[in-house]
Amino acid sequence: MNMCPKFARIRAKYEQETTYLLNHAARSAANGSAGLAKGSTYRMARALSGHVARCLECG
Repeated sequence: MNMCPKFARIRAKYEQETTYLLNHAARSAANGSAGLAKGSTYRMARALSGHVARCLECG
């Protein structure tokens, strides 16, 4: 499946955010950050599926 550069940028942004939140949760034992990381992966999936549905190059 061929993906456009915008798909890669969206995915990289959400993966960076998720990694940051998981690392923060591990360092400070912050359960809130772990929950936010789960939400971030959900938002990433939603954003990427919406992008694929609209993008002519990806879909």
